Amino acid sequence: MRTTSFKSRAFALVSTTALLATLVVVAPAYAAATGPTCDGKTPVQTCTGTTSDGAAYKMVVPATFNGTVTIWSHGFGGNTTIPGYFAVDSTAQIAPGNDASLVTYLTNKGVAVIGSGFSTQGWNLDEAVKTNAELVGVFKAKFTTTKKVVAWGYSMGGGITQAFAEQKPELLSAAAVMNPVDAWGSQSKYFVDLLWLMKTWFDPTIKLTGYAPGAGGDMQMLQDLGKYTAVLTALKAGVATGAWPTTSSASAKALQAGGIPSRSALLMIGRLAGISAQSSSFDGLVGPPGAAATAWPLAYAPALATLENIAGVLGYSLLGSRDMQAKMGGISFDNQTTNYSKQLSDEDRSVHNAGLSGNSAIAGMLSTLNPLNPDAPRIKGDAAAIAKSASTMYESTGKIKVPTVMMIGQHDPVEPAGIVQRISDLYEADFAAAKASAKKAAQKSGAYSAPVRQLQVLWSVTPKTWSKFDAAGSPISIAGTPGTGHTNFTMAHYKLIIDTAISAADNGYLPWTGAHLSKVRKAKGLVIDRDTAYPWMKYYNK
Repeated sequence: MRTTSFKSRAFALVSTTALLATLVVVAPAYAAATGPTCDGKTPVQTCTGTTSDGAAYKMVVPATFNGTVTIWSHGFGGNTTIPGYFAVDSTAQIAPGNDASLVTYLTNKGVAVIGSGFSTQGWNLDEAVKTNAELVGVFKAKFTTTKKVVAWGYSMGGGITQAFAEQKPELLSAAAVMNPVDAWGSQSKYFVDLLWLMKTWFDPTIKLTGYAPGAGGDMQMLQDLGKYTAVLTALKAGVATGAWPTTSSASAKALQAGGIPSRSALLMIGRLAGISAQSSSFDGLVGPPGAAATAWPLAYAPALATLENIAGVLGYSLLGSRDMQAKMGGISFDNQTTNYSKQLSDEDRSVHNAGLSGNSAIAGMLSTLNPLNPDAPRIKGDAAAIAKSASTMYESTGKIKVPTVMMIGQHDPVEPAGIVQRISDLYEADFAAAKASAKKAAQKSGAYSAPVRQLQVLWSVTPKTWSKFDAAGSPISIAGTPGTGHTNFTMAHYKLIIDTAISAADNGYLPWTGAHLSKVRKAKGLVIDRDTAYPWMKYYNK
């Protein structure tokens, strides 16, 4: 999502009055469109303005404009500013991180670069698609030699780009989609399952749902964030001993009394929600030298990786859930009938059996999540909010309607690889059907016209192993391991994916040549692999 920083401060210790005084809620601005106002500079001019929804936009156009323009969609951002924690940022974004060198890279090719700040942040897929469509029209009216439009974006912007291509394919020639959010039904289940499970076992005083309107609700969310942070701190401290947080529920304390370590519960939460058990610091393969070398990858590393990944998604999950409750006017998530036992796959039961402390422990943990357990109250959604969500929010289909290149990390904690895996699987089925149809038509015409493959997936992959330990055998924290973390891409990756999309726009098809595959290898850490099998999001286990 957007590069918002969620700081793990002790929110519970901060004065409620002081925090409320700092809250600034930004409502969407609606006004007549303005601009574009251009500075007329050479060799590159900059134009600015606002679309009819009040969203600021920016256009950077070289004198050598060749008719191709890229439109960037940025990631998730909050709708509330809290100084020192996070801030609303509605400035126009035209490239990943608004990187000037990347913009120059494109304008040097004769490509124009445009993008919006969007009228609202948070889960803004519907609003952003409308803004992008309007912005493309504004650009074409100003620069009438425009021939090709290439949409690209990451995280929420990746979801926006995919939805843009699904809803307005006539406006686009190609798309580059990076670690996209899934449809809200799926993404919200991932977020809220994770949050609910942690609350249920580790701190039932966490509110999570039913926040008050406005600044009061934002304060409640911040207090929850402080409690979640405290839980993660306690779990990290108790990985070796198996100690549970002192705030744990009665059912959780019974599990602890039965000899189940907290690390097994933490791993169980990760497996039920669908978060990766490999992270930037923990490969789950290599252990410290000595007696722990065997036990470490089985019992400790998966739990620590889960913890590290939860820390990476926690702020997004909570802020996103809070934003949607405000947007829908109530709780649009309901897990009253969810069977969490069915969300633990057979593969997880076997691969992570030791980390989950065996079959008896697995059964014991799952039994506490039974909807009949009064110590694990389920979330009852608001009927009106659920209906509003279903009727007003676009649910991406995953259909590929323009040449599309996708890129995602194997172990992204915010948008799991299964999001792109599902799109890829659906496309492969569509492509197989297209081939079958072409062959059938050839039986009558005598000429076979092969369908053109319209999807290419670049997987950001990890090294073979990467965990490290100090002389005492303690794990060393590692940041930025390829294939892990959120939106963990290099400049070489960004250049490759946008060049691939521009090539597809120019030619009408994606490049599959040896020269292109060589570029993929040179970008490092990327592979094109149609044989992957990352699990789909739990939402689709129906």
